[in-house]
Amino acid sequence: MRPVDTDAVQRRIEELQSERNRIGQRLRSIDNELDRRTSATSRKASVKNELDELDDQITERREQLTEFDADPEKAEQVEEALNSLEEQKQKLESISNRIRTNEDTLKALRDEQTELQTEQNSVETSEEELTRIETKLSELTSRERSLATTINDLSAIVDFNQELVSDTNSEFLLSDDVGSTVGKLNPTSESVQCWTCGSQINRSQVSDRLDEIRSVIKKKRAERTDVQSQIEDLRGKQEELQDEIERRDELSRRLNEISTEIAQREQKLESLRDRRNKTRQQLSSLEEFVSEREMLQESELVDQYQRLSELEYERGQLEEEMSSIREEIAELDRLADEQEQLQAQQDEIREELEGQRTQIRDLEERAIEAFNDHMDEILEILDYRNVARVWIERKTGTEFDSSHGGYRGGSATRFELHIVRESDRGADYEDTVTNLSESEREVVGLIIALAGYLVHNVYEVVPMMLLDSLEAVDADRIADLVDYFREYTSYLVVALLPEDANALGNGCAHVPTGNLTS
Repeated sequence: MRPVDTDAVQRRIEELQSERNRIGQRLRSIDNELDRRTSATSRKASVKNELDELDDQITERREQLTEFDADPEKAEQVEEALNSLEEQKQKLESISNRIRTNEDTLKALRDEQTELQTEQNSVETSEEELTRIETKLSELTSRERSLATTINDLSAIVDFNQELVSDTNSEFLLSDDVGSTVGKLNPTSESVQCWTCGSQINRSQVSDRLDEIRSVIKKKRAERTDVQSQIEDLRGKQEELQDEIERRDELSRRLNEISTEIAQREQKLESLRDRRNKTRQQLSSLEEFVSEREMLQESELVDQYQRLSELEYERGQLEEEMSSIREEIAELDRLADEQEQLQAQQDEIREELEGQRTQIRDLEERAIEAFNDHMDEILEILDYRNVARVWIERKTGTEFDSSHGGYRGGSATRFELHIVRESDRGADYEDTVTNLSESEREVVGLIIALAGYLVHNVYEVVPMMLLDSLEAVDADRIADLVDYFREYTSYLVVALLPEDANALGNGCAHVPTGNLTS
């Protein structure tokens, strides 16, 4: 699983979580706004009924006015004056309402500005500290990987040498008749031949060296645990700093928006107040004109016109309210459309988040499936007599935790290799890896490599395989292995002894070592 970039997976998960939270906040805001839809619809119906009633009253009043036999010129003057008077009153009221609305909005904006500035002053952020943590995290992650590699390499050395020392039939064991007798009494006194330098040493010396290496492994594991603990602490601090920086940026953005809107509102208020002053002057002039015609106002005709003017003023107020309600409903409809789009985006993010979180587990399962399938096929092809099956089992153990950027506790999922043999009587029993022959072990290693090559799509970058050190496998099986592996790569290079290479036939290009140059 080493090719998997868990840091990249974690970064993508954090990006998706941030986007999901942003959308969630917007959806909650929209839900609060949409709660007004029912009341807005109800108000629209109510205002519509009032408008219909006023239309009926206005029609009736106009019909009554036609019945009066009044001086047309005077009536016209009175009607025009009253109409203009009511229009100016309606205009003044509308402007005053808009001024009050803008003043209320300005007060709310200034209150919000004060609150956000207070919060912004309380947010403590440090870009330098975040950079330091990220640098330290990179160093610790590299150190943890280096320790893991060292532990694995040392463990392999211990296992290999322990097997050599424990094997009483090892070709490296040196003994004569006398030594053999003593060795049976005290096996640790037997001499073995060092497989690297060829010198003779006692088994007890090898065991002592292995104990020393085990002690080093233990120290390295303790160090790795400490490094993993530091990584987890730093990731927590990193996340806190990132949240603070994001909040600071969000506050700055909102404060800029509020400052811009306050400036626009103040400019608009100034314009509205100028219009209100001019309207008041026009209204005062009309009132003076009407007051000079007291006698006409006392007449029944003037009363009728005045009542009609009042009704039309009321209707104008209702029309303005209806227009405001329609705008509100249109805005709510737009929010409903936005809500639907955001919910679709939220579903897509939720699916991608699930895919990112399960990516590691899915890859592990695919790797196991690839190994098990190819192992079954190759065992059938190579026909090892008493090996019934070799398969890998995924131990659940510690799961991948994206919030900590890797595996909780620092340990990955364990993969357990099972060896199933078949006795002469046809009964199956489980064996261990240590009892595999060198040929069988080579084949298992090759299939593990093939599974990783395919599952991690290595062939897309390196469409080539190199097979080496196949001497433990007999020539016929090597030929079968080559035929099997050549199906999975564009270029297959095999390093073989001449006698093994002859078994491949003429379907391959043979390059003798004498033709190779460094």
